[in-house]
Amino acid sequence: MPSLLDVLQSLDDQPVEATIFAARPWTSTSVAVVEVLDEPPHGLAYLLEVDMAQDVLEVWSSWRNGAEPDAQQKCQAVIHYAEHDSYLAVHS
Repeated sequence: MPSLLDVLQSLDDQPVEATIFAARPWTSTSVAVVEVLDEPPHGLAYLLEVDMAQDVLEVWSSWRNGAEPDAQQKCQAVIHYAEHDSYLAVHS
């Protein structure tokens, strides 16, 4: 099965109406799937909808003067949003 890192690297290829489900505790290596389902697959938890994850990464980039997040930064930003319902702040 793909990891959360794999899923986020191919996020633009996923259907926007789909949902990302991942094994807890959420890390870049968590098993993850993208499905158009209301209920999480066995052993996985709801993380975010694909369109919301795309929004999280767009905000991350915007707040950092257009920088593109690397794979780990994508995971960190999406997990932060899923856990805190807020975008990952820029740290000085």
